[in-house]
Amino acid sequence: MLMSTLWGVVTSLTGLFYSGIQVMVPCLPPAPLSTAVISTNEYMGTWHFVAAAGWEEDDLKSFKTTDSSILHIQKGANDTLTVTEDSRVGDQCQKNTWSYFASSVTDPFLFRTDFNAFALIWDGKLINCPSCIIILVVDEDEEASALLFARNESTPDEVIQEFKSKMECVLMEDFLKAPLKKGYCKLDEAA
Repeated sequence: MLMSTLWGVVTSLTGLFYSGIQVMVPCLPPAPLSTAVISTNEYMGTWHFVAAAGWEEDDLKSFKTTDSSILHIQKGANDTLTVTEDSRVGDQCQKNTWSYFASSVTDPFLFRTDFNAFALIWDGKLINCPSCIIILVVDEDEEASALLFARNESTPDEVIQEFKSKMECVLMEDFLKAPLKKGYCKLDEAA
């Protein structure tokens, strides 16, 4: 109970601090979605990878060989989200599954259950795309990348350009767009 209260105070102070900085740096995104919002049906289901941005080129190295990727987000047990990724790398389909804690105690951070990575999620309003989400992932190698996902297989160029522009504004100048030359993997194709 004490930890929950302390985390709530820290989260509130961080939110206030962030709001103050946002006034001085207007291109900063709004506060990330809360874990309670992310856990709603609106964010469950299938998301198509569109583009990625990073502060350094190395932050994007795992995406350079990816032709396409789909995320499936589902509610898991005990305040977790199960995220399954089906990626086409070369001619092969690959499947990865992770679980993230979606607890109010760690709000708005989603910590992977092995604690090797964490994520923050924004809705697409930042880039005028209500059917998009932006996920900031920091992985076990401390590589950070902002990932644009959309509900549809095709995303208008204006949305991609707006994402790129917003990421450049926060100095994430390394950018790549999913090539989408070989099509998406289906859940049962991935090994």
